[in-house]
Amino acid sequence: MKYKPIWALMVLAVAGAMMFVGCGGDNKGGPAPWDASPYATRIYLLAARQGNLTPLDPAADGSLPAGGSSWRLTLEGLNPVALWYTDRPGRAVGNTPLKDYVDTVWSWVYGDINPNATIQFDLGAQGGQEGLYMVLSDPAYDAASNRMSFQAEMLNHTLDPLPATPLNFSEVTVNVLNNAQDDQEVVSYIQYADGADLYPTGRANEFQLVLSDTGPEMFWVDNAPGRYSDQAPLSYFFPQWDYLFGDDPPNAALFGTTAGGALKLFFLTLTEPLFDEARGQVSYTATLLGQTSGPVETLQRVNLNIDSGTFSRFPLPGKGTAYQAFGKGYDPSTANTHVIYFGSDIARKEVASLWGNQSYLSQSCAPYCRDDLKTLTGMGINLIRLYDWDPRNDHSQFLDYAHKLGIKVVVPISNWLPQNPGAWDAQVPLYFKFGNYGNSAGSDWHPAVAGVIISNELDNDDAAYGQAIGLVARFLQEADKQGFSTSVPVGIPVTFVPRGAPYAPGGQNMPGWNQFSKLLTDPRTAPYRDRLMLCPNTYNSKDYLFANAESTGQGWVQLTYQQFGAPILFTEIGYSRVKSDYTPDYIKDQLEGVLTYQKAHPEQILGACHFQFSDKVWKQGGNDTEGAFGAYTHGAILKQIQTVQGDFSYWPGDPASDYGILTIDKLEPTSTYNPVIQAYQ
Repeated sequence: MKYKPIWALMVLAVAGAMMFVGCGGDNKGGPAPWDASPYATRIYLLAARQGNLTPLDPAADGSLPAGGSSWRLTLEGLNPVALWYTDRPGRAVGNTPLKDYVDTVWSWVYGDINPNATIQFDLGAQGGQEGLYMVLSDPAYDAASNRMSFQAEMLNHTLDPLPATPLNFSEVTVNVLNNAQDDQEVVSYIQYADGADLYPTGRANEFQLVLSDTGPEMFWVDNAPGRYSDQAPLSYFFPQWDYLFGDDPPNAALFGTTAGGALKLFFLTLTEPLFDEARGQVSYTATLLGQTSGPVETLQRVNLNIDSGTFSRFPLPGKGTAYQAFGKGYDPSTANTHVIYFGSDIARKEVASLWGNQSYLSQSCAPYCRDDLKTLTGMGINLIRLYDWDPRNDHSQFLDYAHKLGIKVVVPISNWLPQNPGAWDAQVPLYFKFGNYGNSAGSDWHPAVAGVIISNELDNDDAAYGQAIGLVARFLQEADKQGFSTSVPVGIPVTFVPRGAPYAPGGQNMPGWNQFSKLLTDPRTAPYRDRLMLCPNTYNSKDYLFANAESTGQGWVQLTYQQFGAPILFTEIGYSRVKSDYTPDYIKDQLEGVLTYQKAHPEQILGACHFQFSDKVWKQGGNDTEGAFGAYTHGAILKQIQTVQGDFSYWPGDPASDYGILTIDKLEPTSTYNPVIQAYQ
């Protein structure tokens, strides 16, 4: 979550330049939380000369606590008012005396849900400008000393490495986000730039806002009760504008310093975004809200905080791959006779010699650590779909490394669990623990998790597919019980064949429709319909998917979204190299078709997972079509690691007959490699 925070914020406290003429303060007498909002939609801004963070549960070795830890945030030399503007569709701005904000307004605005906040500051010689994303609670304000404090829970930070405690800083702003309402998860977006100009358009209070030397990234943070934060290149953001904000353009707070070092703040409503990536320039049509600190002028070191819109954890574009790249010696039919392969779980830490750059085994993988995740990023891939997952294993290293590299992960529940409903009550809660899908605090999803898929192609058997649907409902029920956010969709990968009767009278019996209908209309999943995704495994052409399915004159994607209104993730898409009509262009056209359509319709498609990163090692060679889908094939053996009992925290059998050999082999590009690169880079 690295970003440029606001500089020289102490000017606000000194000059008082942020007072608004005619805006007024808060009324007293107080509505209850969520009444008649103006209160519930306000985003409040605090500024202070200096501050510090002191851990309330310090680590035994004296190091800073990480995510989920508790702190005391103290602010000193505060601006005497909290400035605010409303979340869309409101267009109001104003200010509130700090004492009123803490003593009265806090409970009106946030109720029983502690708000999230972005905190930006200067560490000076310790590290320059940095930022935090925290949950704030228990505010206290002492007017005599002009000091404010909060209890704070750290959710994310940009400090690297972490300095010694306590953490002292200066030039502080606290942007306290309004809470989400009506169970609608939203996020607030933040951009930064080296400069900003406001050019009059000739219409009252309207300007063209031009940000220069922007980014290259922007980031977003959940509005409570969600606790998620993320970042992405600016190019991800603008194609989604209409999807994010719909018919209600967002409000924003624009901060920057003048050439003389004075801080200025403008509250704006933004429309008509344009992004010139080559020039590093972003522009908007901007309408001023309320009175500001004097005439417009060029600003430097700029932050633009944009109010809340919808969001997706999936990257845009979603350039994915299916990943299960075990080396020679692996075969799913015999995997459970070896501890290292038990459950076919490639995301466990003991297999890091393949996906990472180190070994968690007693024997090192050097100098042949394969580092597949790094290879994936070099291919332009930002999304991984997995197949198998044993919740007894530790996967935190895999998810942490993927997150560090900017890769999102669609995590799986293997085929075994849906077919064993007697184990659900014991097994399902395990998936929400740290080391599985949970973050380090155990309070929400790991930031690398984009979605969850349950089973793979169990629709070949009606009874098994019905059990998979039941597990979807049981899983989402547990997610709510655990308090996890609603932004992670769940789906069931299905075969791309027509089954049964058409979904509706007169409707086309398109591939997957019967399976999708069962998932979306089952009474067990009905309460979660807006949290489900459709997951086809397809090998069909770009033309079929996007132009002319079954001679209808429309693509399968358009027809399917019209029919169901649910987002689509291609959990497998590709073509076998041993097919007589295979060509590399077929693969490139498939992937480019998905990404082009996703950019135009981000609400309809979440991404494409090319099938697959490497050939199925136990099937490669000969004419087996399933062994020839990979962008890579498995070549010479580079190293073999004999695993031992001490490498594992459990043995699922008794006694352990074979701990197994982990083979690191050389990955060699196939003719599918270049079309994947051409589509993704």
